[in-house]
Amino acid sequence: MTANNYLIGTVITSAGLVAINSPVQAASMGVVDFESGFSDRELVNSVTASNGNVLTFGIGDQTPTSNPEIAQTGGQTTAFGPTDGASLQSEIGNFFLTDGSSGSGASNYFIEFSQAVSEVSIDLLDLDALFFNGGPGVATVTVYSDSFSTVINSQDFLGSNPTGGNPETIDTFSISGNSNAIKSVSIIYSVNGRGDIGTGIDNITFTQFEPPKSTPEPASILGLLAFGTAGASMLKRK
Repeated sequence: MTANNYLIGTVITSAGLVAINSPVQAASMGVVDFESGFSDRELVNSVTASNGNVLTFGIGDQTPTSNPEIAQTGGQTTAFGPTDGASLQSEIGNFFLTDGSSGSGASNYFIEFSQAVSEVSIDLLDLDALFFNGGPGVATVTVYSDSFSTVINSQDFLGSNPTGGNPETIDTFSISGNSNAIKSVSIIYSVNGRGDIGTGIDNITFTQFEPPKSTPEPASILGLLAFGTAGASMLKRK
């Protein structure tokens, strides 16, 4: 989804300075919600977002070592149980992404973008606050300027699911690159120092990164004004 904004530009003519409007592209938003073209227990490597950005997914301990899989809301055998997410269907739809079958061990999530983004928001499903391993449940979300190496921002988000089981909970986080380009995101779970088994993610939204536009220095603008005025005076004397 894009929109046209207008940037005030300046052109020097024989009569001096003239302001013009030139269209520039506004920041593009992207969405991945896993609602189209997926089936239960399907392994996921990459997904093309609504704006054409390609997201590559992995799960593992501290680095991506395998692929996450799709879970069907209310009827899947993946994730935490056979009716997972049923109470949240109005918010997460029919499918979400999970770290795999319950009991196979906790995994963390890793996402790479083919095109840099400036801000990311993701729904975290069933991040246990107290139940699993005695809590508290924390998701440490880190964004990088490259492939999971150079950190540009990191934040901890606390889980809100106090008892585990149904109904599950959604904890939504948003994190920015602090004006830097984000190329990858890691979501590292910890519940009382251990991983959180049976989590999910959904509704990934992001803003495409746009480098800051350079603006003329004040001295340069004054110089242009002086040049334009001088040019107009010379024309009048001819």
